[in-house]
Amino acid sequence: MARTRTLYNRAISAPSSLTDQERRLVTHRPLLEEKNTLCQNACGLSMDELIAKAIDSNNNNNNNNDLSLGLSNKEARLLTAGVAQGQSSRILSEVARLSPEDRDLKARAMEAAMTEDVRAAIEVAQRVWQRWIAVQLTAAKALSNVDIRNIQVAMKVPWQEHVLQSSSTSAGDSSSGGQSLGEAGARFGLVVFYQKEGVGRLSEYKSQIGTAIYHGLHYSVSLIKDETRNRFTLHWVAVPGSHDNDLDPSALRTRFSTMLSNDEIPIGFRRDAFLYVDEEAFHSRETARPYLWLAEPESKPEYETGSGTGAQPGVLPPLKVDIKHIAPTLFARLVQRDLQGEARRKPYRYTSELSRLHAATDATRERDGIWPPPCRLQ
Repeated sequence: MARTRTLYNRAISAPSSLTDQERRLVTHRPLLEEKNTLCQNACGLSMDELIAKAIDSNNNNNNNNDLSLGLSNKEARLLTAGVAQGQSSRILSEVARLSPEDRDLKARAMEAAMTEDVRAAIEVAQRVWQRWIAVQLTAAKALSNVDIRNIQVAMKVPWQEHVLQSSSTSAGDSSSGGQSLGEAGARFGLVVFYQKEGVGRLSEYKSQIGTAIYHGLHYSVSLIKDETRNRFTLHWVAVPGSHDNDLDPSALRTRFSTMLSNDEIPIGFRRDAFLYVDEEAFHSRETARPYLWLAEPESKPEYETGSGTGAQPGVLPPLKVDIKHIAPTLFARLVQRDLQGEARRKPYRYTSELSRLHAATDATRERDGIWPPPCRLQ
């Protein structure tokens, strides 16, 4: 320990005298090549690139209210906790065995041995992490216990893995052809129709919907992947109103089917369902449960599952969907349609055809017709 104390004291008094190996011993950092490889595998950036990104984000954005946060949760964690798995736990375990004097010496040595760029990047990451905590708390306050439970259950569906893998595959196969938002195949989400004549007044509700989705996707850092937050979006499409100055679901189904035929649905977006905002949904923005409508382009054969009622002939009516559950709850249930075996249903009792969603909604005591009901009814 005497040799270690000597090294720590030199790190504090003359940090520039440390060799690279000594600096790594003091700071518990792996070799540069290993560190860059581990970081690249974890977040797609080498540690050098991640440090540069953190410093650059700090220089370009000092707005603590910016929802982009500058760094992802994973990136902030890699900078503060290190890239080696279990590194923080090992350091804490070692520190716990030290005397108070040696504990203080070690902490001061680790701080002094950091290079300026690493220190600056870690400071940025710590601030970002605090903002991530604030974002999660804000999301939790915006959600009821029933909302939170619905999100937690939806996150048991392996929808993220399926969508992220599918969008990555699409990105590699879509250098030409269908339209997309930004990088081909990088985004996924839902098409939303709205009335062209009401575009001016819709902006406030669109912002409200965006905030609700943001809360849903930021409620849990551990359950929701950074890639999911970055890629999920809504594709807004303006359409003319009908003769009564509102949207006609039948006309929207036809329009969506035409978009499908003309390859106008962005790659990665659901092709079996869409959302829309009509007058009724627009006025719901001031109620306790603002909603959009979920509809499908055409009647499809339903799958028999469990002991529920079977499919009804004809086109199913649209379903009201709470804007707080567009993502992840609704999107997870829609992605379940693409999965195989029990994954098409579990952890729910029934699969996610529109008739099943209607049945679950009708079973609730509230009778407001808004999906989702409490998860125990699904």
